[in-house]
Amino acid sequence: MNCWHVNEDTFDAKTKNLRSQETVFTIGNGYFCTRGTFEEGYPRATPSTLLFGVFDDIPISEEELANAPDWTPLQLFVNGERFRIDRGTLLSYYRTLDIQNGVLRRSVHWESPGGVQLHVESERFASLADEHLGVIRYSVTIEESPNHQPVTVAIWASIDAAQGNYDVLHWETVDQGHQQNLLWLHSQTRHTLVQLAQTLSFTTSTPGFQKEIVDSDLAPSIRFYGTLTPGVTLTTEKLVVMYTSRDGVEPVNAALTHHQELLDQATRLPEPDIHSALKLDTISAEPVHACTQLYDQLLAQSSVAWKRFWDIADIVIEGDDKAQVSVRYNLYQLRINISPHDSRYNIAAKGLTGFGYRGHIFHDTEIFMLPFFIYEQPEIARNLLLYRYHLLDAARKKASSNGYRGAQYPWESTLSGEETTPTAIIHPETGELVPVLNGMIELHITASIAHAVWEYWRVSGDDEFMRDYGAELLLSTAMFWADRVEHNDERNDYEITNVIGPDEWHEHVNNNAYTNYMARSNIQYALYIFPWLLKNDPAKAEELADKLKLSAKTLNHWRDIIGHLRIPQDLPTRLFEQFDGFFQLDTLPQEKYHGRKDSYQGILGMEQVQKYRIIKQADVLMLLTVMLQDFDLQTKKVNWDYYYPITDHDYGSSLTPALHTILACELGLADVAYKQFMLGALVDLENLRGNTPEGIHAAGAGAVWQAMILGFAGLRVTDNGYTTRPTWPDNWQRLTFNFYYKGQLQHVDLHRQ
Repeated sequence: MNCWHVNEDTFDAKTKNLRSQETVFTIGNGYFCTRGTFEEGYPRATPSTLLFGVFDDIPISEEELANAPDWTPLQLFVNGERFRIDRGTLLSYYRTLDIQNGVLRRSVHWESPGGVQLHVESERFASLADEHLGVIRYSVTIEESPNHQPVTVAIWASIDAAQGNYDVLHWETVDQGHQQNLLWLHSQTRHTLVQLAQTLSFTTSTPGFQKEIVDSDLAPSIRFYGTLTPGVTLTTEKLVVMYTSRDGVEPVNAALTHHQELLDQATRLPEPDIHSALKLDTISAEPVHACTQLYDQLLAQSSVAWKRFWDIADIVIEGDDKAQVSVRYNLYQLRINISPHDSRYNIAAKGLTGFGYRGHIFHDTEIFMLPFFIYEQPEIARNLLLYRYHLLDAARKKASSNGYRGAQYPWESTLSGEETTPTAIIHPETGELVPVLNGMIELHITASIAHAVWEYWRVSGDDEFMRDYGAELLLSTAMFWADRVEHNDERNDYEITNVIGPDEWHEHVNNNAYTNYMARSNIQYALYIFPWLLKNDPAKAEELADKLKLSAKTLNHWRDIIGHLRIPQDLPTRLFEQFDGFFQLDTLPQEKYHGRKDSYQGILGMEQVQKYRIIKQADVLMLLTVMLQDFDLQTKKVNWDYYYPITDHDYGSSLTPALHTILACELGLADVAYKQFMLGALVDLENLRGNTPEGIHAAGAGAVWQAMILGFAGLRVTDNGYTTRPTWPDNWQRLTFNFYYKGQLQHVDLHRQ
């Protein structure tokens, strides 16, 4: 088994599976991602290329990532019959995603209705070395033909401008044309007016084919026509370069110039060392043509960039190939869905791999994905946090609109930082139109962002970031919480009422343990960082004190809140109550629903489920995981024993399993830890939640890293260094990984005793 490959050896035409696999076989580089649809098309397919931070307006949900014109189409005709898998006879099929090098390959044996048997090989990649570049190599071999006669072949490479987010078209053509061998399409989003240029070149080294360029506003194309005799192969290379107005350039000129420079390389390139870069064992004896040489060179450059990533981020598991592949796949997804240098946008809940959640940003980044970047790619982690810093003014505006000082971050956001949570949706399970309260009362995202700033600083030691950006964010969010809490005169404490915690099946609750604890920590971070700033940069501290109107009275009030904020916990037993009154809710007889195919909310409805002690996802247990080093083992065990059995592990949240893995490892529950881990690691590869067609679970991918490193490896980082305490599932013999601590790369190699 190749533990760098995700494979598919049968074709399933069912729409749900088809679209799920489109998601699984996505390629990308952070600037764009392209779903794994077939170049020649298929009915009910959902082709999608989403560009990092490129949005267009829509009703209700404000805006969504705009599906760009599809750069992948290749139409093949043999003796006038169109090649497509739903026509003719499929003789064999194989597809693989090489996650080590970011290459998607496919091999198809097919017989046309007219009796021509052919073999199609395709491979494509989004260059990690050149973020503007997508490349396809497409080869056709005629294996048999009626009476062994030559076969007429036509192959069209195009850009399809008629692609939308399902039924919504976001792009319109501004202009289209060609110069020499380059074809270009200039588009813009209909409302936000983002400009996009896509340039196309299409080449072949096979002799005897005539070339035609066809201009069109909807499907400009370059076409080859010729004949092939049985046993002869036609190999073509399609290069597409993409630039948008977000790049700070005139897109059409930038794309044409960049593309022409690539083509010029083809006449002067040395023989590429592609075999070394890809660790191949044999070298073809065929002559190297200019187009083939360029393709190999571009692939080699991209592979070198991938190698740099994997040299740091790879996790090696010995003894479990299935776990090994799934872990690497999740790490691959974390890399392809983020631009390493653009801090104007963040990682969406579905990344750039599908239309789910419309490209909106949640707390998924800070709680689930950011730890991976903090430890493995700290420069990207910094940019992810800069996104939040750049939107501080919008967070202040949201707090002010709700009557509070400080900064309150939106539950969903895009580029402006304004709240983009829809006010109502059609429930995906019940079909009813339901109000969406998260944007109004799911507040814990603000504390999650502050926690992420703190963790980045704690692990990276990036004092410059804390001085210039982090301190202001911590102080501003603390100010919000200090205004949002209410004093309870009867108990003489502070409380936070009318919220939604991480368990979104219970709304309008008071004193959610996770929310209150994280809010208190947020204020504690601020109270620590202000004296630190006074010591290290008095001028900056004075500037912020003036800007935020900080006073000794304000800071004393914060200290009082820390000492008296209600955290619902039974101190003798150490059991947290998820929120006030949770223990008084009815017990749900889960055995009654054995064999169900839906979540408890989907079965009971949104109102009824709130009456029961059944939860969608880790809430109290999420607190014990996020704040891992705040709690002793007894506290973790007591709360695990109570909350783990009442969590919907089958149809609740995809975010829960990997978090449960960490606690299960600490509690010595290796079998439970492994089971939960695999539920998280395979959520997309096996479409375990049924919603992979909408895109990958990006937060789940980040949680898989946490489960591996904080769970099975038991990594703990303190001011004095780090320790590990491994938990070994059956058959695991070795676990190796790297991470950054205070700017220094650490290597850990654990062996089972």
